[in-house]
Amino acid sequence: MTEIKPIIDLREAVKTELANAGMSQAQASKEAGIEANSGSKLNQWLQGKYAGDNEKIEGQLMRWLESRATAQSQLAEMPVAPDWVKTPTAEKIYATLGYAKLAAVSVCIYGAAGVGKTVTCREFARLNANVFVIPVTPAVADYGPCLRRIAAVLGVREPLNNKDGLELQIIQRMTGTGGLLVFDEAQSLSNEALWGIKSIFDAAKIGIAYVGSEQVYSNLAGRRTELNAPIFRRISKKQALKQPTRDDVSVLLGAWGLAVDSAAVEYCAKIAAKPGALGMVTETLRMASMLALGAGKSLEVGIIKEAYQSLGGE
Repeated sequence: MTEIKPIIDLREAVKTELANAGMSQAQASKEAGIEANSGSKLNQWLQGKYAGDNEKIEGQLMRWLESRATAQSQLAEMPVAPDWVKTPTAEKIYATLGYAKLAAVSVCIYGAAGVGKTVTCREFARLNANVFVIPVTPAVADYGPCLRRIAAVLGVREPLNNKDGLELQIIQRMTGTGGLLVFDEAQSLSNEALWGIKSIFDAAKIGIAYVGSEQVYSNLAGRRTELNAPIFRRISKKQALKQPTRDDVSVLLGAWGLAVDSAAVEYCAKIAAKPGALGMVTETLRMASMLALGAGKSLEVGIIKEAYQSLGGE
């Protein structure tokens, strides 16, 4: 960002920042603390027509531009984590999803948080046609809201209060596609939703993947009454994922471009064994890279320990 001199340059600098960032005047006004819900004051000031306290607005805009420049500089220096790392655990997840899609069966992938379930599902969807990841939250636990979430991801449009019509549209959209619906964080699904998804599975003849915590399996296996047995019986493969392996950690370190020595792997493996698993290792490596960059040092186990402790680890 160029140096800001007179007020006319300040106006040009603000206009340039708005254009480069694709930001509206209202959004910039809110960020700068000028107005919460409007950009009218900023608009008037940019035209040189503001009759209020110009000095105050100019001070706010100077600070806003400086903070954005600082943030952009820090962002440019921040190490970028790999989008997806093909760890041995990720390969298991990927293979199970591939089986579900190819064989048009339902599978259950469950286990500890932070082993790469969500990011691997997204990568599989990115590389394979007609694969859709449905994010499940408590708000869509029941079948009606779940149908609307599925429809939104698939791009299906139907009146929101027409549950049967919406279900039919989803079945028609997926039939004959050889596709796969992946329900991420599926432990939130109600029994009604599980039965509804089974109906879609049966009618569209596609793959279904229930992905989430160990509660996913408990919900399916724990409902093996005579009434609910058809749901569990349709789970063709159950892929359990425990804590990340040492090989997972080694591959992750390599993906960050690190020289994988035994000390670094051993220390990061201890981090991976705690809540957060590989996700916490990634955050630690990001912080460690920033600390190393700022200190002009190479990334080694001492810096990694410092980073983990700065993030609240012990």
